[in-house]
Amino acid sequence: MINTSSTHPLERWQLLEQHLQQFLGLWPPSGWLQVHPSPRRRRPGWDGSVRQIVGLISPDDGALLSIDPALAHYFSDPKPKINTSVSVDQGGPSVPPVPHDNQTNTATPEMLIDFIHDQLEIEADHCFTALFRFAFNVPDLGRPGTWVPSDTPDIPAWLHPFGGKVLVAYDKGGRVIAGVGLKRHDRYARELAVVTEPATRGRGLAKALVAQAAEQVLSAGMIPTYLHAPKNLASARVAEATGFIDRGWRLVGLTQDAQPRIRALCSSTTPPTSGLGSTPRHG
Repeated sequence: MINTSSTHPLERWQLLEQHLQQFLGLWPPSGWLQVHPSPRRRRPGWDGSVRQIVGLISPDDGALLSIDPALAHYFSDPKPKINTSVSVDQGGPSVPPVPHDNQTNTATPEMLIDFIHDQLEIEADHCFTALFRFAFNVPDLGRPGTWVPSDTPDIPAWLHPFGGKVLVAYDKGGRVIAGVGLKRHDRYARELAVVTEPATRGRGLAKALVAQAAEQVLSAGMIPTYLHAPKNLASARVAEATGFIDRGWRLVGLTQDAQPRIRALCSSTTPPTSGLGSTPRHG
């Protein structure tokens, strides 16, 4: 492992917590599942998209469901709760944590998706799950990439939305064959996204680029994060090889197919009268 910065590991955990407080509006949750209405769910993200519901599960801290405040009345009756969690916004009082049958801080993506379905009647196939990974140290796999402005004319169009600088690798003919973009969620973290041309896969290029980009993020005093779908084994191999170990953290969100339902719920001025419970099913 290379020495990417002088930051103490404890300080890096604190950076991660600060990132999650900014990203979700509150962290850590109190209890195994806490719903938190946050104005951040109304603000455009790194790519301009608004994500009205984002859930994050930590095997040690529990699960937090960050929601648009307009959706709060679809969940259990919000009551103020004093806890040790840090809230960085005023999106309304958090819904009291949902008790767990076994009194543990263990949740699963399936439970969270089931909970969303029960509260908002959003189908499970309109939700997605991703492994949420982060790295405190990365291996030295070389420096195959070059940092260039994201609006450089000869780089692939998929890199343009990231803004700032992106990391790219060129072939001998000067053509971009792989790249890493940084999703700038806040000042505490950068989420990495990597793509390689099909003909260049299997050579370790994606791993080397991810390690190089993560090193840059750590050196700048931030935490690199990396998300991928559970069935994306290629991304999992890249993550494991570059210090983004699987700590059991999972992120849950909504697909574009859920947006019509969410918009209708957010625009409704009539709170539900019945039929939406506050306790997720475990079966």
